[in-house]
Amino acid sequence: MWQEPGVVGVLLVGAFLTTLALTVDFPRKAVGFQGDEATYYVLGHSLAEDFDFEYRRADLVRVWREFPSGPQGIFLKEGKDVELALTSEFPFAQRIKHDDPDRGERLYISKAFIYPLVAAPFIFFLGTNGFLVLHAILFTLCLGAGYAFLRTRTSSITAFAFAMAFLFASVVPVYFVWLTPELFNFALLLLGIFLWCYKEVASPLVPSRHLKDEWGRFLRADASTWLGVALLGVATFSKPTNVFALMPLVALSLLRRQWKRACLTTVVFTVVVGGLFAMNAVITGEFNYQGGYRATFYADNGFPFLTEDRTFRNSGLRRATDTVPTDVLFNRGALLTVFPHNVVYFVFGRHTGLVPYFFPGVLIVLLFLWAGRQRREGFQWLVAGTILLGALTLLLYMPFTYSGGGAPVGNRYFLPYYGLFLFVAPALFSARSALTAMTVGGLFCGQLVIDPFYTSFYPWAHPQRALFRWLPVELSLINDLPVNVQPSRAKVKLSGNPPLVAYFLDDQVYKLEPNAWFWIRGEGTAEILLRAPVWIPSPDGPRPARLGALLINLMSGELPTTVRIDTGVERLEVALTENAFKEVRVQMPRGFPYKPMPGEPLNYIYRLKLSSSAGFFPLFTMPGSRDPRFLGARVRLTPLYR
Repeated sequence: MWQEPGVVGVLLVGAFLTTLALTVDFPRKAVGFQGDEATYYVLGHSLAEDFDFEYRRADLVRVWREFPSGPQGIFLKEGKDVELALTSEFPFAQRIKHDDPDRGERLYISKAFIYPLVAAPFIFFLGTNGFLVLHAILFTLCLGAGYAFLRTRTSSITAFAFAMAFLFASVVPVYFVWLTPELFNFALLLLGIFLWCYKEVASPLVPSRHLKDEWGRFLRADASTWLGVALLGVATFSKPTNVFALMPLVALSLLRRQWKRACLTTVVFTVVVGGLFAMNAVITGEFNYQGGYRATFYADNGFPFLTEDRTFRNSGLRRATDTVPTDVLFNRGALLTVFPHNVVYFVFGRHTGLVPYFFPGVLIVLLFLWAGRQRREGFQWLVAGTILLGALTLLLYMPFTYSGGGAPVGNRYFLPYYGLFLFVAPALFSARSALTAMTVGGLFCGQLVIDPFYTSFYPWAHPQRALFRWLPVELSLINDLPVNVQPSRAKVKLSGNPPLVAYFLDDQVYKLEPNAWFWIRGEGTAEILLRAPVWIPSPDGPRPARLGALLINLMSGELPTTVRIDTGVERLEVALTENAFKEVRVQMPRGFPYKPMPGEPLNYIYRLKLSSSAGFFPLFTMPGSRDPRFLGARVRLTPLYR
């Protein structure tokens, strides 16, 4: 084992990650909770310290020790007491649910419990850093599995180099510091598929009594497949959209007419998934951990049990997920306009695309398609089909939230499927492939990986820099874009009756001034998304507002400048002398249809680019001024609705 450079490399990386996980001051580095972190943090500590699945006031006190801002964004639900009553009709039994008699003092976490349950032993001994130690172990196992699979396709050095590029030249390391199941689910899918498909590419084992060979025999035996199926079942309970990862295992058995194997695979998977959902029903009274009376909580409205007057019912935002939003999924705009755009966004999107955040996987697909038939295995087509099916499911079922919501970095919902790209790698790829993956992936993700805490807390910073500026902005995800974590730059009301709403995607726009004026930065380009009002009066009653044109007022400052305007259908250059004013009218496109939630009316999104060729510092050009901004042109946007 020690003669394999790749094995030594995996162990070194694992040692480094473990020491990092043990020594980092997580509460100070993390600043606050990201996404759903508070939910898993509370349940993990409750399992480790109270040995229960409940949320009580003591859990709230525990959060305050490390995070005085409280469990921002925690998902909770009321439990149910369940009894079985005999009936005279099939199936001769009925589940009857009653309100939890102790609901005034306890609630339950409304997320899958499996990730914090696995993390609980580490939290018991190591505190919050136990989450990160679990991540270090999972990350090392993924690196080792990736190396072992690639080693069957190429040399030891090349296999290790590409495995490193696959993980580190992507967004995956950012989620190493997230206390959420993204990395957990990623590892389960990667390891589950590895345990199944390694035997498809491994060379015959020469008999010996070495420990390494014992492990090799296990990987070539059926037992490893059943373990892999169980891991996929756990991943599906954790995130039901992971269910498609089972497809290649069953499909390959069916193609080979191994009927018994296909049935046994399905049974093992079903038992694991069903058993975990049944366990959830025993704990909370509900099979669906996201169903029932479910709500999320923030400091603005308070947390349950924080004070005597703060209860579950009067302090949360209702967020049940137990229905299919048919009016969102099957309207004409979602299928004919949103879906084609989402396909482009999914691959090239600035905030969620495969190319910027998962480039090594994209390169593997290109190598696979380029490779000859003798360098590809049959099962790899099934794995590739699974990746495609997982992607299409997200785009069709979650057209306005396919990236995961909560201002994620990259596409966190698709992250588990990224691990499957590894098993599409053809045989005999060269070190140049690893170098390409690391170089191009590093151009996008290097700045993210070098400081994952900063990237996570300021997710809006990197998309406005470097190569990301060349990529399209995902209009369908306007409410989930990272800019939404900055209240001064998201949902900003401009002029108009009713007013237009703006999302300033970068720091090229300064803070809004009175009467809806704002300055754009000198020598820079500002990208702005405009959202038309949901309703506007008309003779036929309220209807979704649509922009026909935009009236743009421009003012220069101490220096002359040229303002460039791009609406997507019209481009215009406006020359301004110093301290000048001009008003221009520009045409707007048809707009991008946006209907993210059931019951909400349709509205439309527009993109606008503004740039100023010159700029000045009032601090240096205006006597007595202390304004350090680099000002280009002052702008006011007035909508002209159709």
